[in-house]
Amino acid sequence: MLLIGAVFIGVILGYLRRGRITHLASLRLRFWGLVVVALLTQLLIFPLFGDRPLLPYATTELHLLSYGLVLLFLALNYRTLPLLFIGLGSLLNLLAIAVNGGYMPSSQAALSRAGSHELVARLIEEGRVGNIMLMSEKTRLNALGDFLYLPKGIPLAAAFSIGDLIVALGLVWLIVWGMESHV
Repeated sequence: MLLIGAVFIGVILGYLRRGRITHLASLRLRFWGLVVVALLTQLLIFPLFGDRPLLPYATTELHLLSYGLVLLFLALNYRTLPLLFIGLGSLLNLLAIAVNGGYMPSSQAALSRAGSHELVARLIEEGRVGNIMLMSEKTRLNALGDFLYLPKGIPLAAAFSIGDLIVALGLVWLIVWGMESHV
């Protein structure tokens, strides 16, 4: 949800800086198909519209692979500075996910304050839901987990990590920078 907000903020700031959205097409990002494959992989392994994933096998391995694909895309496009920032946030998220068996630890308090009470109840009951698990003494690198939040009542309220925040800021930067003319 945070990334959706980042896109809107980036476009608004881009227009305020007299940029044009059509200039985004002139960004020369190579191998963007890696990101598409990574996103499709996550859509397959984590439930989006129901309780069960479309592909219920090798979830941890495929989740880590999807992050690897994104990081490879970012490394191949290292000359686009905002992508380095996005890469830092992605790497922080990957670290937290990797040391927790392929799941992001999420704070019960942050989820509750964001209005995700049903999700908290499911996490307490099931242990893991989608790509997250409930943060506890047993989870590792909790400082990189989802402990930040936008409170209920704010559009796109959700719990998120420092890595997510860095990725979102990098996305805003990429959009604003990309909307400027680079000809």
